[in-house]
Amino acid sequence: MPELPEVETVRRHLARRVPGRVVRAVWTSGRRLRRPLPRGFRAAFPGGRFTGVRRVAKFLYLDWESRDGERGRSLLAHLGMTGYFLHHDREPRERPPHTHAVWSFTDGSCLLFCDPRRFGLLAWAAREGRPAGVGPDPTEFDLTGEWLHALLRARRAPVKAVLLDQRHLSGLGNIYACEALFAAGISPRRVARTLTAAEAGRLAAAIRRAIARAVELRGTTFSDFRDLDDRPGEYGAELQVYGREGEPCRRCGERVRRIVQSGRSSFFCPRCQRRGAAAAKPRPRRGVTRPAGLP
Repeated sequence: MPELPEVETVRRHLARRVPGRVVRAVWTSGRRLRRPLPRGFRAAFPGGRFTGVRRVAKFLYLDWESRDGERGRSLLAHLGMTGYFLHHDREPRERPPHTHAVWSFTDGSCLLFCDPRRFGLLAWAAREGRPAGVGPDPTEFDLTGEWLHALLRARRAPVKAVLLDQRHLSGLGNIYACEALFAAGISPRRVARTLTAAEAGRLAAAIRRAIARAVELRGTTFSDFRDLDDRPGEYGAELQVYGREGEPCRRCGERVRRIVQSGRSSFFCPRCQRRGAAAAKPRPRRGVTRPAGLP
């Protein structure tokens, strides 16, 4: 699933290619995505233009100005698991497989939205809106160790689960959570509240570095992700643990392991990321008195 670096790559490309071009016509496949396209979707575009492209976590906002000059809404796009945009200077004779929307511009160019598995989203949203339940992402604020430690010390879930909870810290997904935890030397199984302030500081720095480097390399491609020029992301060559089950750790040589946490694969090095405080003694339940002499 595209994560923050992949979506930011798409945003940057869209921002260079799309704003200012006047829409001549829109074609849609008629197939349902995550939700059906809004009623009157195709008729809303001709004569108008996109004026800018913003990103909120993993969501894209393509700000819209109608042919009547109305600017109150944006096209909200989410790539889902396999969605991507393509831009062509000239409209192709044949549409790529799994194309679900095509915006044809008056200058002869076009923008396509493709999605093999159809978990993506195209919808209208308020221009100044924000998706419900989406917290700040690591590029929107100063992600410090202090901030992250305050978040983690109130959570009993594994640290990996907390990092993937978009209500608290958005944009981070499975790939970069695994990579950041490896860089910080923290097991994905560690209970979040057992992390020390120093460990939270290492983890915050690792998250910032992983996101920045992945954006620089246009994200990670395993199967479907492409930028607007149909090029795959290049960060995959730098992955330390994600997708490398059974391969030697590039730091110590131990075999990389994979476990399943809440239905998601977690990859880690059992030597470089010792479980440590995850095995801390549980607190006794309220109302239960320990017999004398027991620890």
